[in-house]
Amino acid sequence: MAFSPPFGMVQPTRRRRAGAFLAAVALAVTFSVALAQEGPVATMFRDDLKREQALALSFLPIELPAAASAPPLHVYLSAGDLERAFENSGFRPDAAIVSTNTHLVVTAASPSTQRVLIGRVQRVPPVMADLQAQIAERRKQATASDGTVLQIGVDAFVAQLPRNNSAGAKGAFPKWVCLIATDYPTGGGVDRRDLFVQDRVRKGVAGCLAALDAAGAGTVMMPLLGAASAKTQSKDPVYEGQRLLKECRHLNAVAGIALGIHDFAPARKTLREIGIVQWGKEINEMFGGSRIGQAAYRVYAEQIKQAVNKGMAGQKTTAGDVDGNCSSTFGQ
Repeated sequence: MAFSPPFGMVQPTRRRRAGAFLAAVALAVTFSVALAQEGPVATMFRDDLKREQALALSFLPIELPAAASAPPLHVYLSAGDLERAFENSGFRPDAAIVSTNTHLVVTAASPSTQRVLIGRVQRVPPVMADLQAQIAERRKQATASDGTVLQIGVDAFVAQLPRNNSAGAKGAFPKWVCLIATDYPTGGGVDRRDLFVQDRVRKGVAGCLAALDAAGAGTVMMPLLGAASAKTQSKDPVYEGQRLLKECRHLNAVAGIALGIHDFAPARKTLREIGIVQWGKEINEMFGGSRIGQAAYRVYAEQIKQAVNKGMAGQKTTAGDVDGNCSSTFGQ
């Protein structure tokens, strides 16, 4: 099926705001005002904004007002590399929400995003062994005959890294990790659109945040869970094209995440910072440096932020809210 034009959602006839990109760069200077109680998430947000100036439109700070039993909640949408949050102690949050697979096989190839954290944990064998022990305990509770431990998008599993203060491990990782299944151990989840409806991701994210908040976490970071962004769909009866597929999946994922934050926020107690990190490298690969590509990027970035704002207000993002053909992605 053809779609217009080859740069995904961009529509040549759509009116553009004059100087939108320059305005965004100028606005970036004022972001520091929103970084009131600066913790590791805000610190990485500000640092990535300096590093990724060409992607300034992908940065959005949001503040939710204080709740009865909690301080204001700061949510930061950014572009960068989540791995920096694990490698740099100044950016390291209390907790991370990371993709896994339905069987909780953290050493499997799918989903690839779990390697961002697991690759680092494997460097400290006692911590990896402790994580595997916690997973083994969770597997004992599984009842599915096919070995499924977590339903895609819905179920979550929280582990400590580590449960004891292993030598050389204290402070080397987030204190907690919440794993949400977004694929099968051998892959293929990208071919199942029905598994990535916003309400599934919404439930998983809300569950993770509630569990991490109950554990005492103050700061948490996550990637675009459920976007399956690094893969091309292999079985698509209505071919959309790789770039458009990625755009639609990213929008769908961020909308589900924002809805999950909305559901969790009223009952929070300790969480004060949440970071949603879009992979900057992929955004650059999707849109390139051409003038047409930059125009497409502006539309995409605006729609991502719109999806976040709608989700924070408890509203779903639908195919009618975005340019291009996302009906099959948002059809559930």
